Amino acid sequence: MSYAFETPPEQTRCEQTLRSLCNAVDLTREPVIALKQVLNEGNSEIDALFRDGAPIDSVVRLQTLLVDSVLLHIWHHVFSAEQRNDMALVAVGGYGRGELHPHSDVDIMVLLRDGESRHLNEQISGFITQLWDLGLDIGHSVRTVDECISESISDLSVITNLMEARLLDGNQVLFTLMAEAIEPGQTWNAADFLRAKLQEQANRRVKFQDTAYRLEPNLKESPGGLRDIQTIGWISRRYFGTERIRELVDSDFINEHEYNDLLQGLHLLWEIRYVLHRLAGRREDRLLFDHQRSLAHHFGYTNDEHNASIEAFMQRYYRTVIQMQRLNEIILQKFQEIVQEQDAPPTIEPINERFRLHNGYLEATSEDLFERHPEALLEIFQVYARSPEIKGVRANTIRLIRANLHLIDDDFRERDDAKQLFMQIFRDPKKLTRKLRRMNRYGVMAAYLPDYENIVGRMQYDLFHIFTVDEHTTRVIRNLRRFALPNYRGEMPHCSMIMDQIKKPELLYLIGLYHDIAKGRGGDHSELGAEMAREFCQRHGVNKVDTDMVAWVVQNHLLMSMTAQRRDITDPDVIHDFALRVRNRDNLNHLYLLTVADIRGTNPELWNSWKENLLRDLFRQAARALHRGLDSPLQKDDAIELKKDETRDVLIKASPEIDFSRVDQLWTRLGEEYFLRYFAKEIAWHTEAILEDQRQIPLVKLRPDNDRGATEILIYTHDHAHLFALMVSLLDRAGLNIVSANVGTTAGNFALNTFTVLEHDDTPASGYAREEQIRKILFDGLQTPDKLPEIEPQRVPRRLKHFNFAPTVTFDNEVSDRFTSLHIEAADRPGVLSRFGRSFLECDILVHSAKVATLGEKIEDVFFITDEDHHQLRDETQIKRLRESIVASLTEDANTL
Repeated sequence: MSYAFETPPEQTRCEQTLRSLCNAVDLTREPVIALKQVLNEGNSEIDALFRDGAPIDSVVRLQTLLVDSVLLHIWHHVFSAEQRNDMALVAVGGYGRGELHPHSDVDIMVLLRDGESRHLNEQISGFITQLWDLGLDIGHSVRTVDECISESISDLSVITNLMEARLLDGNQVLFTLMAEAIEPGQTWNAADFLRAKLQEQANRRVKFQDTAYRLEPNLKESPGGLRDIQTIGWISRRYFGTERIRELVDSDFINEHEYNDLLQGLHLLWEIRYVLHRLAGRREDRLLFDHQRSLAHHFGYTNDEHNASIEAFMQRYYRTVIQMQRLNEIILQKFQEIVQEQDAPPTIEPINERFRLHNGYLEATSEDLFERHPEALLEIFQVYARSPEIKGVRANTIRLIRANLHLIDDDFRERDDAKQLFMQIFRDPKKLTRKLRRMNRYGVMAAYLPDYENIVGRMQYDLFHIFTVDEHTTRVIRNLRRFALPNYRGEMPHCSMIMDQIKKPELLYLIGLYHDIAKGRGGDHSELGAEMAREFCQRHGVNKVDTDMVAWVVQNHLLMSMTAQRRDITDPDVIHDFALRVRNRDNLNHLYLLTVADIRGTNPELWNSWKENLLRDLFRQAARALHRGLDSPLQKDDAIELKKDETRDVLIKASPEIDFSRVDQLWTRLGEEYFLRYFAKEIAWHTEAILEDQRQIPLVKLRPDNDRGATEILIYTHDHAHLFALMVSLLDRAGLNIVSANVGTTAGNFALNTFTVLEHDDTPASGYAREEQIRKILFDGLQTPDKLPEIEPQRVPRRLKHFNFAPTVTFDNEVSDRFTSLHIEAADRPGVLSRFGRSFLECDILVHSAKVATLGEKIEDVFFITDEDHHQLRDETQIKRLRESIVASLTEDANTL
């Protein structure tokens, strides 16, 4: 499919230069070296033209011309005129289309007259070898016409490549025979080809999770990328025999506006790809972090403060691909319609006066429907959701929606019928996610909610938020909706149970819609979002109680995750403080469900059973606190006695004959504080393990923590100043990620320490051999506590190298009356926890518990610490010394790895 334009004078001059370079080559003396120089000088000429502002389509054509010229020089050098007349050199695929970028694959086919021409195979092999020696990424095939027919019939990719064949040199008649042999009347009729290409596209989108809005999108394969545009061209060529996209306008298949949008999108993607290839020095179609800043600067986005340049460039990219995705939907649907109506007249089913079904697709009953009834711009999405049989919205109606978006203005937004229709979309949640995706894709969501426009295609330059804000928002609402669906009850059973208690699910979905709507506006997005949510609710007739709840959850939507991951939720005071902020069970239910849906919709790879159960533990304890009454907090002495009673029940069930005199002696040694840090089941496990192997010191035990989806490690040993640093170093050496730690001393100079760990793929450590390997590393290392293992340099993953920011180290004596809370935010690097352990050691700091969280490219670790006398840190000199040591260890980490 051609995207031809008039040739600018600069391109003509460059073409002449390229031909002159090739014509000057003496192929009798070192042809490969000479032609390599031609390629290098030709690429420099093209690049200079590009930097001077030449249109990208000209640059792509010149790149193709350069390769054409070099290939033909070698072709003529290797084969005689008589041999060349007996075969054909054919460009196929993207090279056949004439769409080469600096490091594109160069796909060629040598077309032979018949099997007897195989005597040329050795020369053909030498020809291909010389092309490889030039540094070209050659893809090649050698076929007869009959082989072209048979292979194209059995392989969709072969017929696709051959459709774009372009004769470079050789026998024109032979080439024509091949072209005629693969026409729709001979192989792959238009209907079969369409169905196959649609399935191919569907499969590709599944591979990319049906979204282009990822951190490092593939501009060729992702939805809305170059493949989507090429698919339009392939099907058009197969069905209409078109050589140029422009012909679709001439035949009224697409309109002038759509044609211009398609070309502008194509040229942007081409330009990005060209620059990517130059930056990477190789074929590269992924918008990697490595290149995003340079790409942003190339396109004129130069404000690097807070990565604004990258985010602005990527928003332009994302908005372009959503437009390409929409055009792909419109055009391919029209192709389907034509094919379907060739065999039978369309099936028209009336729905109401405004809408009907056309072969299963929803369409407006008249061209002026939206002009006469603007509210139908919202109504159509409710109608779409009524039946699972409705396949989608018909292409002509999508066009009408886009053409009438201007009708959704301030007056429209104040109409009662429009407000009711918008609310009904959430009150009747059938096809909710699909409705919202279409509303976003067609521009209706941003038109009705102007605040939403800001987050369309907006990315955040980090590894935690892997989707754009609008895509993340849709995924959060999808997750919330799944909590209510019977088919998904097994996915998150506890959330589904709480969802059953939500009286107005539409409010929860609106919370999901608004929780991040103020991202990118500056200021606190939670507070700004709460104001927007409150204004929305008031305009849409939501009562005051519900409005207050919606605004509160939006404003506090990070509260639960921050509490669970940064504070000691085994401390009754922490639970009471959290319950005081939540105030009531309705707020808690909505906040809990949103928190789970939010984390899972931010980065599915970072969600695991440990986080699920951490949030569930906090929810349950807060629910009990609210039930007990906020004026009656649980006192610590009462909490300890209650914990002991619960543990006795667990021990009796496991061992009815247990000797409680030995248990009480052990518990006395462990101390009262110990019971505030663990749950009854954990205390029972520790008790049984220590009493069973009391003489084995150090004692190292592992068990699966099925409740949390992790592995729990118990270490009971003699206390030592090096102990924390030693333990985290050994666990690092064992290849484990620590997600939480509880460290405590007992009477008799012993220490009871527990770690919750995961493998690097966020799965529990499992299997006898693996558990024994971990136990042995710990046991052997603990035998010599004075000897800390060396911190071995580890390779920093590619993505993390692009995120190196100044660490923040914060001390807080208010979150606990026993410990100082130390909060560290820093760039994630391998072995970082071992370095913290060294800092604690050199500064005489005792670690009592820790929570370790990796949020994409950064860590957010919380340590509950004291000085060596078990007092909170109050000495400013000691605090300064510890801060400087931690910062120094992180700086050393960044500089040496």
